[in-house]
Amino acid sequence: MNITPTYLSRGVEHRRYSLINKLELIGYTKDRVGKQTKDMTLTELEQIYINLQGQSFDG
Repeated sequence: MNITPTYLSRGVEHRRYSLINKLELIGYTKDRVGKQTKDMTLTELEQIYINLQGQSFDG
């Protein structure tokens, strides 16, 4: 088993941290049940970010 980070895993972590920072800038640090953004998967963060972007255009 190879434990060195691959380009893919580094890319995933980079995108996660990027989304965490973007969400923190708009004041989103945890979900309704209290799960912190730093504990979320990339998929969860992407969905939240997309949903929040949609809300900003609906108003």
